[in-house]
Amino acid sequence: MLDIDTTTIDFLVTGTMADEAEHLLTTGLAQVDRVFSSLGARRIERVVFVACGSPLCACQTAAMLMAQCSTVPCTAYSGWDFLDHTPAGIGATTLVVGVSDSGNTEEVAKSLVAARAAGAVTIAVTKDATGNRVVDAAEHVVAYGGSAIWVLHCLVGYAIVMAVIDSHGGHPEIDALRADLPKLPALLRRLVAEQEAPSKERAARAAQWPFAYTVAGGNLVPLGYKEGVITMLEFTWTHGAALNASEFRHGPLEVVEKGVPYVFMLGTDGSRHTTQRCIDFVTKLTDEVVVFDAAELRTGLHKALDPIALFVPLEYFYLYLSLGKNHNPDDRRYYGGLVEY
Repeated sequence: MLDIDTTTIDFLVTGTMADEAEHLLTTGLAQVDRVFSSLGARRIERVVFVACGSPLCACQTAAMLMAQCSTVPCTAYSGWDFLDHTPAGIGATTLVVGVSDSGNTEEVAKSLVAARAAGAVTIAVTKDATGNRVVDAAEHVVAYGGSAIWVLHCLVGYAIVMAVIDSHGGHPEIDALRADLPKLPALLRRLVAEQEAPSKERAARAAQWPFAYTVAGGNLVPLGYKEGVITMLEFTWTHGAALNASEFRHGPLEVVEKGVPYVFMLGTDGSRHTTQRCIDFVTKLTDEVVVFDAAELRTGLHKALDPIALFVPLEYFYLYLSLGKNHNPDDRRYYGGLVEY
């Protein structure tokens, strides 16, 4: 294993993550309330998120909550998908939310410009409230001012869809989620303290794998892609693919055999039985299996918070997976522009 001070790595769960979540929940989300208050009688009839990479996965998670609790259409697009195949009907009753941590993601900024020109309500979600492209492109800004981007992006996305749902009469699930949100920072502090050691142990096993398939269901599907593709490929240089548990028997099960490795994410929502069926099948044929089970985290919180809770052990896992492969997760081959993209 690569011997390195993990506090120097800009990769894993941050020490300030729980504090940043608490600050956002207690004061930062008032920015969302102000946006919706400024709309007056203007009614949002459609929500479109635009983002890339990890922020896109957080937006997809928020869109899934919207789909379960509202008939208001909500879609999450990657930036170039939105620009290259712009959906019809973007207009005055559409809310377009562009998410970029740096605020300078080209395709997100251009998407906000296009949406605003079409008359949509536009919100830039980014770290800093000034000095970047998405802020300049949008009518409204929600600036979270922190580094724990998965947690913060999920919470801002949830706050936006909750505000839209409230404007359409509300939903009991949204009321239950809102009641549990203040409990999240304490949970994150506990998980940060408890989950490093078991994740490190799992990573020691997985470090021998040359690749891995990641399988998740329900509201964990976006997190499955974020961790099993974005994080694993970029930060650990390990080949792999993210699979939807509900589609596992429609193709992927044919490559299951001894020695083929899998990482499963098991949630507490309605998809649990679907993912468990995949686990039961795979473990009959191979021992190379790691399962991250949200139920084992004992959160006691709304199932919509599973993707935030499981993020903690998963980030630790991929940190130590990278180190177990003698790779510094901060090293990049192509992000520095040595090869033109």
